Amino acid sequence: MQAKVEGGELLELPSAQPRSTAAPTLYHFPISLGSQQVRLALAEKQVAWDGQIVNIGPAHENLEPWYAKLNPRLVVPTLVVGTTVVTGAVRIAIFIDEHFPGPELLPSDPEQRDEVLQWIEIQDQFPLRELGYARTKGMVRWFQRWSLRQQRSRLRRLIRKNPELREIYEAKRVELDGLERGIRHRVGMSELVDEVEVLLDEIEVTLEEREWIAGPNYTLADAMWTAVLSKLEQIGFARSLRSHRRPQVARWYAQLRERPSWDSMIRRLSAWQALRFYGPSVAKTFLLFWVLKWMVVIGIGWLVAHLRG
Repeated sequence: MQAKVEGGELLELPSAQPRSTAAPTLYHFPISLGSQQVRLALAEKQVAWDGQIVNIGPAHENLEPWYAKLNPRLVVPTLVVGTTVVTGAVRIAIFIDEHFPGPELLPSDPEQRDEVLQWIEIQDQFPLRELGYARTKGMVRWFQRWSLRQQRSRLRRLIRKNPELREIYEAKRVELDGLERGIRHRVGMSELVDEVEVLLDEIEVTLEEREWIAGPNYTLADAMWTAVLSKLEQIGFARSLRSHRRPQVARWYAQLRERPSWDSMIRRLSAWQALRFYGPSVAKTFLLFWVLKWMVVIGIGWLVAHLRG
């Protein structure tokens, strides 16, 4: 039975069951924010799952036609459970809580549930990707810009080879153009930094009256924010999370890191993984620069010698 993605978010065919016992397959990438959030939800629910890494680094496997048909937004994560395909980290996390046995992450009480969903929406709407690009420096910054250019070139080739996927690829190209304009807008990026600090202040006040972000119990909102705080720490907001600045946020973040799900699902790339995912493209790029450099040097040397002769 062929799958058809409805709205690029959730597909549920008639044969799909309301509650699944089959092991889901997660298409993900180790350091992807959304992938980390979904892995946390799976860990907290104690769901066994199969994983397939989609290299969203220089290899751009997320742009491949087979993945475009699975997830038209061309992003990770994607969850497949039997004949059901779910995309979008928030949608997947909620799906996991509603369709698999395990600890309840979304309260059954309507008011408590609404507050959990509100905190989830706050983190989901915040442009962390743009902020992450803007906060990088040096070679990492250059490499990210180079990667964006490579993606656009790859999309143009894929459109020519796969005209039936033109609409999907064109939408991605427009998205990348908007991303690049956003990260070049320094005033806008400065405002985003200020917004992070204001948001952390709001969380600090909220946590003065409760143990977890949405109430007395750990919920899906805490799982989603775990990955966000980890990301903020990586991109230069570590001081903002410390106890001398925001003691309640620091206490909360420490509690999140102490949970078993942290070690298994919040991952950094190992040296081997970094070499595997980024090594070939980096080596190819620097080899090209090296060749061009020596071609220029030899050419200038030949020209100087020719003029002297």
